[in-house]
Amino acid sequence: MIRHTTRTELSKKQKKSNRNFKMREYKNLQFVAGMAMVTLLVALFNCGDARASDVGNCLLCHKYPGLSRIGENGKFRLFYVNENIFMNSVHAKVKCEGCHTDIQKIPHEPAKKVDCLRECHIIEPSSEQKFSHKEVAEFLSNSVHTKLDEKQKPKKYAEDMPYCLDCHDNPLYRPLSFFKRVRPGISEMALGRCRVCHKNDEFIFRFYNHVTTRLHTIRSPKNIAEMCGRCHDDPKVVARHNLTTKAVYSYGETFHGKAASYLDERIPDCLDCHVNRGKSVHQMLSHKDPLSITYETNKAAICSNIDCHPKATPRLANYKVHMEFDPIQSPREYYFKVFFITLTGGTLLPLMGIMFLDLFRRLFPNIKITRRK
Repeated sequence: MIRHTTRTELSKKQKKSNRNFKMREYKNLQFVAGMAMVTLLVALFNCGDARASDVGNCLLCHKYPGLSRIGENGKFRLFYVNENIFMNSVHAKVKCEGCHTDIQKIPHEPAKKVDCLRECHIIEPSSEQKFSHKEVAEFLSNSVHTKLDEKQKPKKYAEDMPYCLDCHDNPLYRPLSFFKRVRPGISEMALGRCRVCHKNDEFIFRFYNHVTTRLHTIRSPKNIAEMCGRCHDDPKVVARHNLTTKAVYSYGETFHGKAASYLDERIPDCLDCHVNRGKSVHQMLSHKDPLSITYETNKAAICSNIDCHPKATPRLANYKVHMEFDPIQSPREYYFKVFFITLTGGTLLPLMGIMFLDLFRRLFPNIKITRRK
């Protein structure tokens, strides 16, 4: 009887222990599941907007900085996409598939060259039509950078003419605050006024960044000059197209160029002088075109605009910005420069020699130089 009671008690204790173990295990599973849900919700809350353009999960691979290869032409190609930088760029709302239309699966075949002139899924609000850069192609076809001649035939060395990616990368937003004074960044006071009508913060930030970035230059004058210099300072390109000067080098030798090198953004850059005011930067015309701002009789308007020298006379525009001191291109200025360099050297060098001899005598007054008999 005593032995039977002991077995019963042991059995009850074992069942109770098993029941407690299962309850603890169930609670642990509940805790783990709850933490997973919280983590997922936090991740979706923080990154939902940032991942909006990556519906194809492209960052599964392209988030790694080392993703790269050597192309068939021997050039290094980097395929890394910095998500934070991309989401602060002007193309943040564009889905990857919006440009890379040939990619339908993961892993994918080598991507084809992107056609920047195709329609996007984004709706242009003023016309309520799909956005497209096709108008830019029309501007370029009538500009100095067109690949076709007057007879609509390919120019000689047409491959030298710029393509979209030669000038454009994926520019970042450069928002401005001008609530009380103009400064870089976002004005919280202005955002407060936006929130009176608009409730979606993601829309408010994106719209604010877009508009204020477009209200000023998206690049500094130094950056724009360097971009143009990729072609206009290339000796081979200059020679092939019979250009008279290395434009960006000569710009850098002027007051404007030197100020731009110190990152002064008030200084005029290439686009300020070579594009008619109020026109697209893609409508750059030849200096031989009567409609061009750089045409001989139109140049005065470049310097006398309200942002530069509003009281300037037309004579100021006669200054040769892209002049190089070359005996063939500008012989008068070249020999004038040589004369003054010679005059300065011929004046200062003898004077420095006399000063050196006087200093030497003062330091060593007892030294005598005698001739050997």
